[in-house]
Order: sequence, then structure tokens, then C-alpha cells
Amino acid sequence: MKKVLIIGSGGIGRRHLRGYLATGRATLSIVEPDLERRAETEATFDLEASHEDLSEADLSTFDLAVICAPAHLHLPLMLACAAEKLPFMVEKPLAVAMGGVDAALRAVNEAGIIARVGYIRRIAPEVLALRQRIEAGDIGSLKLVYMNSSQEFPKYRPDFQRTYYARPDMGGGAILDAASHSFDMLIWLMGRPAQVSAMYDRLVLEGTETEDTCLISIRFESGAMANLTINQFQKPNTNRNEFIGTKGNLTLEHSVLSHWRDDSGNPAESQDYMDGLVPTEAHQARFTIQANAMLDAIEGGPCHLATLEDARVNLQIALAAKQSWLDQKIITISK
Repeated sequence: MKKVLIIGSGGIGRRHLRGYLATGRATLSIVEPDLERRAETEATFDLEASHEDLSEADLSTFDLAVICAPAHLHLPLMLACAAEKLPFMVEKPLAVAMGGVDAALRAVNEAGIIARVGYIRRIAPEVLALRQRIEAGDIGSLKLVYMNSSQEFPKYRPDFQRTYYARPDMGGGAILDAASHSFDMLIWLMGRPAQVSAMYDRLVLEGTETEDTCLISIRFESGAMANLTINQFQKPNTNRNEFIGTKGNLTLEHSVLSHWRDDSGNPAESQDYMDGLVPTEAHQARFTIQANAMLDAIEGGPCHLATLEDARVNLQIALAAKQSWLDQKIITISK
């Protein structure tokens, strides 16, 4: 059994707690500064230990840490893990600004430890199938992507005004929080971005300092382009991605992957990767898949989860999108 330390036991921390417990391969401890939340987590989960502060936990006794604290705390927690040569997975986004990112990545590299970022879609069967189809050349050369990931966010997080989401300095908002999942898919499927332009605003949601809507365009070093639309107030839950190649299109709508070869209006083939499953249960099961992937990685197995460098580029896209609207110009991504 591996000893895993979950740092932060809020909503995402609890998903990881359930995920690692379901593997049957780990004993779990937490660090949680909030007394009420810590007590609730202790009552809900079978824990080996519970700490108020990271300083109370002997990091040298753990095999893996999972950093689920708000994004503005990620870098110091990563450095603490690196100092003890403790492998870790950090939740997204990597940070809220570029300051200190490169130094943290150097420290992790020098420590020689496994470190990954929690972009959960990389283990989703439909996304893996999408990537395989693109790499196999099923749609020829990928040239253009349209993405729309929009929903009534307050329905799913009624407490959003009291969470990190409400504050840009904690990694909240449509760009740093929601869009980063789509950025990760694009980086994984299309490579390195070159230029970014954007518009964004808080159009509807009250009680936050962050944007609830963004329109972002990205050009990649390959010459391919992508357009991402997000709003977090519409009633329908929309997650539609269209990948346009020189020989056809692939669409991914929630968990349904379809291949389009002509203008008949009907896909040549289509598969729902959640057919027969309860969506909420299937989503939680993916945290178990991700947990197993991290446990495999620290045992020397291969791991295709997002790297810290992937997440660094992801953060560059997000910050470039924000700067683009502020400066009213296209922003070039530096290497």
C-alpha cells in the first residue's frame, strides 16, 4: 500500500480521496487548515492521519502527494514536495501568474521526481479514442478546432461565490479555471501554441471578481487554429468539440465521438463512451483511473497525464488571453 497525502479536502480534494480509496492501493492522510472541513472529512473518509498544516506532516514518510489547495498556493506546495523528493500531482491551473513557475519546475526536475497535473480528460476513454483517430490520420491533417464548453455553473456549484472561483488571484473564472481543461486538450492534440487573442467579461454571474464568459482564438506553431467559447450562465449544459481535417471531421459532444466523412448530414460512425453509465458515477470513476495512473507512474510505469511543462504552456495561453483583451491585440506566446 502506498501512503498518499491529499493537501486540501474541498470539492476536488474529496474527489481524489474517493478515487484513491477506490484503487485499494493506498492509505490516505490529509492536510486541511479549515477546522470544520477537516472534521467533516475525518468523519466521511477512512484516514490514516489528519493535519491542520503541512508542517505537521512528515513528507519523507509519504509515497505521493496530491495538491488540491487553491491555485495561488500551488507553487510553494510543489517546492515543499521537491525539497523532500516527494512525487506529486497538482490540480489545475498550475499557478495564477508566471512568476516563480520556472524556478519551481527547475526544483522539481533537479529533485528527479514524478510530477503531473490533474487534467482529468486525459484519461477519458472518448478523449483517448479521439487522439488515436487523429494520430491515425482518420481526418487527414488537423487544421481547425471549434470548442464550446458552457453550462449554468451555479447549478453545479451553488457556493461558487464563496469559493476560489470568485477570485482571479486564487485561479477562478472562466479562463483560468474552466478553459484550462480545453487548453490542455488542444496542447495534447495540436502541439505548442504560437498566438492568442481573446475577449472576455462577467456578463451575468454576480458576487465574483472573475469573468463568466470568454471567446478565445489560438494559432499553433503547426499553422492550425482553434476557437474556444465558454459561458457559465446558459441553461443547457454544452460540451461540443469539432476537429476539422483535410479528409473529414471528428466531433466530440460530451462522451459521444462521431466521424464525419461527407456532407450527407449523418456521421459515418458514432460511439457513446458513457452509454449505459450514470454520468456522475462515471465522472467519479475517472478519478480512480487517474489515481491508478499516478500510482503506476511512481512504481515506474508509463504515464500520459499532463506534465508540468504542459501546464506551464496552458497557463501561458490563459494569461495571454487575458492580456489580449486588456491590450486589444494578439499576443505571441514565448517559449
